[in-house]
Amino acid sequence: METIKTKLIQSNMTLVPGVKAILNESGVAGLYQGVFATILKQSSNQGLRFMFFNKYKDLMTDNGGNQKGSLTPFTALLGGMMAGCFSTLGNNPFDVIKTKMQGRDATLYKNTWDCFRTVLRTEGMKGLYKGVVPRMGRVVPGQGIIFMSFESIQSWVETSFFTK
Repeated sequence: METIKTKLIQSNMTLVPGVKAILNESGVAGLYQGVFATILKQSSNQGLRFMFFNKYKDLMTDNGGNQKGSLTPFTALLGGMMAGCFSTLGNNPFDVIKTKMQGRDATLYKNTWDCFRTVLRTEGMKGLYKGVVPRMGRVVPGQGIIFMSFESIQSWVETSFFTK
C-alpha cells in the first residue's frame, strides 16, 4: 500500500488507473518496490515511539515502589506528543529512503543501501531530513491523541472491571 500510495501521488493518478499503470510498467514486483526500506522505517518508527513512551511513563508514574500509577490525560497527551517527535526525528532518514525506493525513480538505485549512500553523498544529512517538519505536524499531535486515548481507556477499564 505504501508503494502504491507513493507512486499514485507522484503520477497524480487515482487508485484503479494507477495500479493498472504500475502493473503495466513493472509487473507485480512494482507493487513491492521498497519493501525492505518500508520494514526498516516502520520497525524503527514503532520501536522508537514505544520505547520513548514507556520510559516517559516510568519516569512520570514512579512512586518509589514497584507499583506504577496512571498518567493523567494531559501527561499522556504530552508524552505521546514527545514520543511522536522522538520517533520522527529518529527515523526520518528511513522514511526518505523508503519513499525514494518506492517512487518512480527507484530504478536509479541498486538497493536500499545504495539509495542511502547516494542521498548522503549528493544531498548530505539535510537530504535525509527532507519533509521532517510537515511529517512532525501530522505525527506529533496524532501520537499525543493516540497515547492519551489509550491511557484513558486503559485506566477506565482497570477501574471499572478490575478494582473491587
